[in-house]
Amino acid sequence: MGIIEAVYENGVFRPLKKVKAPKKVKLMIIKDFERDLEEVFGILSEGIDVRELRKEWDRNASC
Repeated sequence: MGIIEAVYENGVFRPLKKVKAPKKVKLMIIKDFERDLEEVFGILSEGIDVRELRKEWDRNASC
């Protein structure tokens, strides 16, 4: 499965497009993740593409 964009409404995450997904998933809130990275490293002077970062992590994890 890849990245699914969703909105949070009335206590429920709703995908912006129809998706096939398992009944149970894990969510990563990108906005908070990027902020946490910046707090930890303190060196990010320009925006990062979190999706590209995730692709690299996934590629390295499969090695």
